[in-house]
Amino acid sequence: MTLRKFIAKIHLYLGLITGLLFFIIALSGAIYTWQPEFSRIAFHQEIKPEEQPFISISDIKNTLEKDFPEGDFRTALYRDKESAIEVLIYVPGTYFHAYINPYSGELIHLQDMNKGWISKLKNLHRNLLLGPPGREIVHWVTLMAMFMLITGLVIWWPARGKPSKGKFSIKWTASPKKLNYDLHNILGFYATWILIFTIGTGIFWGFEVVRESLKEISGENKITWDKPISTVLENESNRNKYEILNKLIKEYHNTYTGAEVGINIPHQEDEAIQLSVIRPKAGINAVDFYYHDQYTGEPLQGNFQNGLAENRSSFSKINGLVYDIHFGSVWGLPGRILACLASLIGASLPITGFLVWWNKRKTKKKKLGKA
Repeated sequence: MTLRKFIAKIHLYLGLITGLLFFIIALSGAIYTWQPEFSRIAFHQEIKPEEQPFISISDIKNTLEKDFPEGDFRTALYRDKESAIEVLIYVPGTYFHAYINPYSGELIHLQDMNKGWISKLKNLHRNLLLGPPGREIVHWVTLMAMFMLITGLVIWWPARGKPSKGKFSIKWTASPKKLNYDLHNILGFYATWILIFTIGTGIFWGFEVVRESLKEISGENKITWDKPISTVLENESNRNKYEILNKLIKEYHNTYTGAEVGINIPHQEDEAIQLSVIRPKAGINAVDFYYHDQYTGEPLQGNFQNGLAENRSSFSKINGLVYDIHFGSVWGLPGRILACLASLIGASLPITGFLVWWNKRKTKKKKLGKA
């Protein structure tokens, strides 16, 4: 058996073993690419803009105490004038996102983030709805999918000479068998150059050895990080911590116009207030984190692991890029469209590949029958 035939066998058997699972993972990933748009509609995040200031953190607290007292208020994300404030709430065993009108303080929508079809879609993509065991299965299927891409490229390239023009274009008027072969062979070739990035980032998430190796290479393990800490003051029992939170969120939201501003609610005595300034559509690495003492509101300085985007370590920047690359958002809307289309083609490859194998199998049986 030649090396080329051996590689073709690997490609075939890997495809037959993982085909159905890869179809589910790729198709759910293609749909989940549009999660922000789905969530905006399903969770009623659209707001009619008004010419008045946004509500304070205290107002959000009052709304939650009235409408969802069992929840533990953790963070608030202030966005543009046409979007609800997104609030993170912990409840034992799960967590919620509450969407609050930024002008009236009205609770618009309360979503258990472990329930609903968007959550199901996310878990279908991440773990096949099987929990931790399913997550491991997805990781290994993802790794084998990378081998499928590489072996597919080897098979696509002619044994002798350069690829002909027919290798790059589909003949739509061909017979069903030839058309199916072209859909697998040619669409697979084009999609591979995008799927290498989406699948590669999936491998980064799935295998700790990959992340740890990159930490070692980038020098991440040698960096000593400071921890942002508030200095606990005496006689603070009567302090209203929300006064400082209200002041900071107003100051940041007014200063960083056009940005989304998030703030956490400290739960530990020495915990600092963290504010995140997010530039929409600029990627996950376009986030600056600032820290303030929860007792005085004074800014805290230090070499923090999550600090200004420009000061982040090489590993932190790569780690932050992984999500954007995986769903194509690193290239904006065109990137997301490409990632979605490539994933849809990826989902079709197990089907067209199976049909290619099945048709060849039937042809061989006919030849043996005639013999």
